[in-house]
Amino acid sequence: MDVAVIERARNGDEQAFVQIYEHFSPQIYRYVYRLTGNRELADDITQETFLRAFQNIRGLARDSNISAWLYRIASNACFDVLRRRRLITWMPILEESDKTDEFTEDDFSPRIVESEVVRRALLEMPPALAVCLVLRSVEGFSCEEIAEILRIPKGTVFSRLARARESFIQIYSRLARNTEPLNRGDAGDRTMP
Repeated sequence: MDVAVIERARNGDEQAFVQIYEHFSPQIYRYVYRLTGNRELADDITQETFLRAFQNIRGLARDSNISAWLYRIASNACFDVLRRRRLITWMPILEESDKTDEFTEDDFSPRIVESEVVRRALLEMPPALAVCLVLRSVEGFSCEEIAEILRIPKGTVFSRLARARESFIQIYSRLARNTEPLNRGDAGDRTMP
C-alpha cells in the first residue's frame, strides 16, 4: 500500500480510504471468516472494521503498520461479537475454492479429511492460542506484527505460539487417529460438532 494513499486518507481524503478498503478488505474478510465461520457475520464484521478504521484513521501514527492496525480492529470486533454469542468457531485452513474437482465417484479427498481435522483441532484449542497460530501460520504475520495486532508483548507471542503448536500437535494427532476418510457423499453432510 502506497504511503501517500495512507497519508491522504489520514487527512480526510475519502477516495484514498476507498483505495485502502479495496486493497485490504479481501484479506480482512478471510481472516474474520476463519474466526466466525459465518459469511454474513464476516461481511458485517468486515464492514464494521472499516467503519471503525474510517472514523479513527486521523489518529493513526504516520509510522504505524496499517495492515496490523486493521487486523487489530478486526480481531477486536470479532471478539466483541463472539463474546456476546459465547461462540468461537474455526474454519478449515483450506479455502472452499481449493476443494473443487478433486473427487471421483469411488474416491475421497485427503485434503477434505485434513481440513476437517485441522478445523476441529483449532476449535478445541484455547482461543488465545488458536488466534496466534492462525495469524502466524495462515495469515503469515511475524511475531512482532502479532504482538502489535493483539497488543501483547512479543515474549507472550513466542510463548503462546510454542504452547499453540504443542496443543495443536496433541489434539491433531488424537483427532487424526480417530478420523475416517470421507467419501463424496459425506463431505457435504459434515457439520460443526
